[in-house]
Amino acid sequence: MSEVSLTGITKHYGEFLALPEMNLTIEKGQFVTLLGPSGCGKTTTLRIIAGLETPTRGELVLGGRTMFSDVSHENVPPEKRGLGFIFQSYALWPNMKVERNITLALRQAKMPAAEIEARLEAALEKVQLKGLEDRFPSELSGGQQQRVAVGRLIAARNEILLMDEPLSNLDAVLRTEMRAELKRLSRELGATTVYVTHDQVEALTMSDLIVVMNEGRIQQAGTPYEIYHHPANLFVAEFIGDPKVNLFDAELVVSTTGARIKGAGVDFHLTQPVQHSGGAVKVAVRPEHLCIHTDPKEGAIEAKIDVVQPTGSQTIVSLDMPSQRVTALVAQFRESWPQEQVWIDFDPADAMIFDAKSGVNIVENGQTATQVAAE
Repeated sequence: MSEVSLTGITKHYGEFLALPEMNLTIEKGQFVTLLGPSGCGKTTTLRIIAGLETPTRGELVLGGRTMFSDVSHENVPPEKRGLGFIFQSYALWPNMKVERNITLALRQAKMPAAEIEARLEAALEKVQLKGLEDRFPSELSGGQQQRVAVGRLIAARNEILLMDEPLSNLDAVLRTEMRAELKRLSRELGATTVYVTHDQVEALTMSDLIVVMNEGRIQQAGTPYEIYHHPANLFVAEFIGDPKVNLFDAELVVSTTGARIKGAGVDFHLTQPVQHSGGAVKVAVRPEHLCIHTDPKEGAIEAKIDVVQPTGSQTIVSLDMPSQRVTALVAQFRESWPQEQVWIDFDPADAMIFDAKSGVNIVENGQTATQVAAE
């Protein structure tokens, strides 16, 4: 049985339709990320699961229990849904010390004092706050405050955890540490986690399942590998990836001998049939799949180095082709390039192909391509 199930969930704010129709099933123990740009409906979805927003229509089931139904008119209040929360603002009581912030819900539930103390000790140890239990939130750093919120979740031991952009206020180093902490927390508790973010790095590094949303609709739900390497449409391909994917305008020509992609900077055969009758397409190539050559190469396109940006272990290289600008990601530290004139190409097996009008991926997972020799 699934742990979280949204069936036909819609949400109106007056005349505005925030969620056209949400159908989503989350299995027990999964770490699921709702990912998308601002205003895509991800936080609204999370708040509906939490009970902080009431859907217009549909059914919400948590752990086999109906929490909302427009048919049976059930609507269980948030405090009775048995959920754990972490918010972007941490939501700590400023007048309570760390110990009280972590244990307040346990005390309100009239849990035995010995059990509360045991859970507090375990939580403080896991979030590395031992010795700070008598401090107020104002006496803590932002990272420590975030750890208090995490400690509260650990102590509560909820089976379903909801997290709304909990790391957005932290610095880059602490964000990386806390990503690992939250993923470990979810695994150790065996909890089902629904995590909201607009940060694709968080989604790719933490998730079992990523749900990409736009304008209230699910664009694709899949594993991080599927989302990155086999995006369902052009929106997903462009939203995921930093630097952004390179796009080439081309034509798909389908004949009895197979399918061929031909355009400025691209020319190759597909070795399997595509779900397309031919016409305008967009060819997408990830920056890490674009190869830079210092000498002319058969089938490669001439380009000029424009900007070189080292990021540490990798270097972002912007290049000007005759018809457009492209970006390559090189797996080494480079402050400059030895020459301005270079040649670029890519393995056609790494190309993703989308219908130019609908944006739908027309190549099935696992399909391969072969390069056409220069004519």
